[in-house]
Amino acid sequence: MTDPYFPLWTPEQEKREMTLRRWVNSASPSTKHYCYSLLTKLSSELPSTNFVREDGLVGARQIGTTVWFPDPIPLINFSHIAVGYVEHLRRKYSLPGFVEVSSGDVVVDCGAFVGGFSLSAATCASEVHIFEPAPENMKAVARNFADFNNASLNPVGLYNFDGELNFQLSDSAVEHSFMTPDDGVVTSTLKVPVSRLDTYFAKHQKRPNFIKIEAEGVEIEVFEGLGELRPEKIAIDVSPERDQESPADYLTARLEELGYLTQRRYNVLFAHIQ
Repeated sequence: MTDPYFPLWTPEQEKREMTLRRWVNSASPSTKHYCYSLLTKLSSELPSTNFVREDGLVGARQIGTTVWFPDPIPLINFSHIAVGYVEHLRRKYSLPGFVEVSSGDVVVDCGAFVGGFSLSAATCASEVHIFEPAPENMKAVARNFADFNNASLNPVGLYNFDGELNFQLSDSAVEHSFMTPDDGVVTSTLKVPVSRLDTYFAKHQKRPNFIKIEAEGVEIEVFEGLGELRPEKIAIDVSPERDQESPADYLTARLEELGYLTQRRYNVLFAHIQ
């Protein structure tokens, strides 16, 4: 077996998983749990996974731990869970030898969802600052970090001003956005607090070393909220979620103007200060 760094699926595994995903697309959550659990148990190359429902959340038990998600788990996340959820997020936002979380880093996880990337970062970072404005997602984050003492949980959105902003909730928990979600149906809108990153860190008298941004289309606004902050390492999801366009070209140009070296892998833009 080849061992891809990211994505973790081999082409053969990915083909099988995509077939399964199409087959269970309209199935009940319990059927999805059963099928993906069986998928992991039939392959020695995947982490054996069991699902449990508890207190309005779903836990994926694998590799000696349980990662909690809102119920129902969005279908796309079953693919990430099947290869090892925390490792999937660690590798997605790491480019070995260029951008990685290092021992002692102060890390920002913007658009944390359930904190998968933060769970990987917290094992070596000195502090992880987690931002997730969706209440049900933050409930899962709180459960996932119940035993950590180096994580700050912020039920806040990041933006280019301090105040409040309307936040649209999708029927898919990974698609909530300050913009119109690019997938799923908007079920409700709520007003949530938003903050600039420079304001936040001025209050905490800290400076971040590593910033991960996955903001469902408002990555530019989050980046603008850095102000004069210059973190050493940045990883930004630049999927085409901003009115079906990617912010990659704009952000690459801005980062390079500020003295960063940049590289892109698939839909993630990596940058480190020269």
